[in-house]
Amino acid sequence: YALQYVKDEFITEELCKLAVQQDGNALQFVKDEFKTKELCELAVQQDGRALQDVKDEFQTNELCKLAIQKDGYILEFVKKQTKTLCELAVQQNGYALQYVKEQSKELCELAVQQDGRALQLVKDKFITKELCNIAVIQNGFALQYVKDEFITKELCELAVKQNGYTLRHVKDELQ
Repeated sequence: YALQYVKDEFITEELCKLAVQQDGNALQFVKDEFKTKELCELAVQQDGRALQDVKDEFQTNELCKLAIQKDGYILEFVKKQTKTLCELAVQQNGYALQYVKEQSKELCELAVQQDGRALQLVKDKFITKELCNIAVIQNGFALQYVKDEFITKELCELAVKQNGYTLRHVKDELQ
């Protein structure tokens, strides 16, 4: 981060390389003239979040994959989402579903399998009884995001068995 305080006349390609080797997020302080494909790759290898400062033309599928494998949330900074990158992101972190531009039934299922609470991010058209069951089995707290029409006594029991604290989300008449 010290790179941001270096005067322009002292900034070199080598200095930029040293900065991103230490902290990939230093890429945000590198001037465009020094942002090479190699430097961007080095930054993302050091810290996947550096992807947000990678020029569009350097955002290859491989580089995005590398970043997402470290942190599914990085999907937010991917310019060209693919089905594979989205799958990888939600498998790494179910909450990455919030950054998926085009949800699908399969992606939503992968997300709640990774973290049942991701159910809250699923678009209504993909919420099914089966998806709610998957979510609650994975994490009892997902019960709080289940639509009333899919709440059953059995689902509540499942949730409470998975996590006793979920009882606070069970309606009185189902307790």
